[in-house]
Amino acid sequence: MASFKLPSRPTPAQQRRELSNNEGLNDDEVDLVLNQLAEAEPSSLLGAGLGKQTWSRYLVDNYFSKYKWYNPNRDSPDISLAKGWAYFEHFTLPRRFVTKSGGHHMRAPPGETNETKLYSAFLTPQSSLSDWGIGMGMYFSTLSSIGVILLLAGILSIPNIIWYSSDRYDPSPNRDVNFSLMRILRFSAICSSREWVKCDDCNADTWNNIFTNNYYGTGIDVTTGETVTLINRTTCLPAQFAPGMWSFGVLLLLILCITAYNIYLSKLEVRWDEDNTSAPDYSLVVMNPPKDAKDPEEWKLFFDTFSDKQVTLVTVALGNDELLKSIVAKRRNIKILRGMLPEGINYSDEEALDEIVRNEHNRRLAKEKERSCLAKLVGMTITPLLRGLGFCLTEDVIWKRIKATNTKIKELEQRDYDASAVFVTFETEQGQRTALEALNFSQLEVLTNTAINADPSSIFRDTVLSCYEAADPDSIRYNDLKCTNAEIWLRQVCTFVVTCALVALSGYVLFLTRIGVSTTLFSVILAATNSLIPMIVRILVTYEKHRREGALQASLYLKITLFRWMNAVIVTWLITPFLVTIGENSLDLISTINATMLSEMIVAPLLRYFDVLSFLERHILAPRAKTEEQMLACFRGGWYSLSERFTDLTKVLLLCIFYSPFYPFIYFLGAATLFFQYWMDKFLLLRGWQRAPTVGADTPRFSRRYFSTAAIVIGAIGAGYAYARSPYTFLCSCSSNRECSNLTSSTNFTNVTLLNGDDIGDVGTASEGYYFCDQKYIGFPPIPSKQMYSQQWMTLDQENLTKIFGIFCVVVVAIYGVYALLRSTVKLILSLVTGVYEPTGVDQRKDFSSGVGIESFGYIPSLEVAGFHFPFLACNIDDIDVRLIKWKDPNHKKENAHRQYDEHNLIYDVSPERRNAVFSRVKHFPPSWCSNSK
Repeated sequence: MASFKLPSRPTPAQQRRELSNNEGLNDDEVDLVLNQLAEAEPSSLLGAGLGKQTWSRYLVDNYFSKYKWYNPNRDSPDISLAKGWAYFEHFTLPRRFVTKSGGHHMRAPPGETNETKLYSAFLTPQSSLSDWGIGMGMYFSTLSSIGVILLLAGILSIPNIIWYSSDRYDPSPNRDVNFSLMRILRFSAICSSREWVKCDDCNADTWNNIFTNNYYGTGIDVTTGETVTLINRTTCLPAQFAPGMWSFGVLLLLILCITAYNIYLSKLEVRWDEDNTSAPDYSLVVMNPPKDAKDPEEWKLFFDTFSDKQVTLVTVALGNDELLKSIVAKRRNIKILRGMLPEGINYSDEEALDEIVRNEHNRRLAKEKERSCLAKLVGMTITPLLRGLGFCLTEDVIWKRIKATNTKIKELEQRDYDASAVFVTFETEQGQRTALEALNFSQLEVLTNTAINADPSSIFRDTVLSCYEAADPDSIRYNDLKCTNAEIWLRQVCTFVVTCALVALSGYVLFLTRIGVSTTLFSVILAATNSLIPMIVRILVTYEKHRREGALQASLYLKITLFRWMNAVIVTWLITPFLVTIGENSLDLISTINATMLSEMIVAPLLRYFDVLSFLERHILAPRAKTEEQMLACFRGGWYSLSERFTDLTKVLLLCIFYSPFYPFIYFLGAATLFFQYWMDKFLLLRGWQRAPTVGADTPRFSRRYFSTAAIVIGAIGAGYAYARSPYTFLCSCSSNRECSNLTSSTNFTNVTLLNGDDIGDVGTASEGYYFCDQKYIGFPPIPSKQMYSQQWMTLDQENLTKIFGIFCVVVVAIYGVYALLRSTVKLILSLVTGVYEPTGVDQRKDFSSGVGIESFGYIPSLEVAGFHFPFLACNIDDIDVRLIKWKDPNHKKENAHRQYDEHNLIYDVSPERRNAVFSRVKHFPPSWCSNSK
């Protein structure tokens, strides 16, 4: 195979010829598939309609690209916008083969040259979405099912919706006037009916905030001349037994439906795993190989004893992450430098490059002297600051970095690297299961390296192996395989603590601004934290170490969910003054939650659809790119994360359950939100999002086991407190539990001054007097006995209702503790003393090699690096069938199948004699009946 030290551009043929002179390739060998696609697939209205092209490409090719204002490179022979759109449609977006296999369409690998077409954004069946991994299929299945369950809950809540909109609950004649712009709020517990009452011991501090300072006043008794405290309270009915029990029944049915569906999902997960036979069904991973056990042949010989046929593929991953990071840094710097220097440069000649960089440096300095005064001022102030942060670096600085990295790489390639993990792929599923059952050791046996009653054939080199079923090949994070469990957990704990601190800081700032400053500033800060903190969390997670993508997604899921649940549900509930829980103003609690739900239903999907950054890249930056490589980088697609999508789902579920006692119509809003989320995410998956690693069942399993159930538990507790705290007035009647001897019997007061400074003149009050009682802090569980003797506000109906809800809260907390926490804890403890492996699903009796290149791919060490169009390989692929690699290069030629990956392989950045020593080793052992295409 040909070798070269520096990478070429991944797609344009002219650049490959310039950077691959030492390979001696002719023009036929470097013909690009993109050139063929751009010419052979001219965009048309029919093609867009039939799914062969996107509508955006049709409009650009046939209209916009003809105008200079849109496409300044229109007349350039070196940059073709049509190639960029061909790259977007054939490498970024998913495509399927036109012909069916086994009765359904198969997803085509990126760059596939056989006849393919885009997936239909609307007609693609939900079952096909599992081609993106079981996790993606289960995400869409969960979205649709939870949406249907919420719709059912909304239909069953219609009696409560009617109750809240009735005059019996709120007889105020102003109710319809107040809700003229948002009629659906009349179906909530918002109370427009108010009256002034006398209060014996109400403290102004409780009402002294921008929400309630107009509900507290002092007036002069017209009879005695004394100053009396007056409170403007809501007069709607407190929690009633019949509507409350109806809400309880809906909640109980919703819980049962979700529980039943979670059980169904567990079975569906197994079925999808059986329907989509892939590498994990045939493979296991050894996490504690002897450090010097680097020979794939030795591992094959050991595991062949467990196989009913044979071992087909062995990958010995080495702990060479420092070397790989240095090579990637070098390639990234070369890519930046390439955009600064003239084309046609041989980057492997350091002496020549020294001279070229020096000349370019002098040319730039001479040009800078001719700049305007303003440009010079910016160059002396802002530019040094940016360069200190690593931006706007000059060509000489970048070249020095490259040379320093070259020196470091030469040092690192002289080291010996230990084996960090071994991936073994069997020809049959039974072979994998037999091996895992034979090597089913406890954690203590692995830690002490002492197997009890183990067959000698299951011990490798006197080592008790720690083996598990392997994850999907493209979800393996090879750079993190050598990390110890202690390091992994320590980093996660650190990032979790920082995330909690950010959430607490955000909540405190929101509290200060909402209560004491202004609601406008609160809205601004809320929007800013909603955007910034998830970005900060994603940055924090990059500090963590994870051996597989599913674990990374679970960590990201935990932290973003913590923030979004707190910000959207808990913090809003906690920092909103208690007295405006059922207030009628636009910034009171129920109105705020309604606005949040409408934003989740309409604004959030539209923001994802328009994806301003991707739009700017494809339609503004790409037509103005200076090189073809820069242009192709603009067609990478929008970023997404499956864990982040699950957080939005569980957030909607929590909002609906938590606030349904106040606002039963929220179930309909939640169903509509998930409906829009389903179709928008499906459209973007098939038409806009970038390629992402395949995620297995880890994330959906993590979601339903911990977060969907936690949403139910928290929602049930919230419902219990919602009924226990009613009627949200901080007032108890003087005639119920104590006498208010200090209150006057008069009902007319003059010179009434509110806490906000307004004078409202004369006020008439109800004859009954009241005293302050704390309805907010009732304790757990929220049952009548938690009321203080002298502060009992609950009616008999309310007490009966809260007893039921209080007991239910205790029950669901106990069940959650057993299901989510105790179950995992018991399994962890059992794993210390015994093996816990159990096979799942039915053996499909299908050979691994029969699906190579279609559904069976190998564990080929590689790295996904932002800014590069293709992954980097990190191993010698001479001894494998290249169809085991899950992606293809545009330079694909069957007679040169291996060569197409050379420019993406990091092994060519080290000296030839050290390549096999410092890179992971992969060996393919195809069965005799299988034709090995290399």
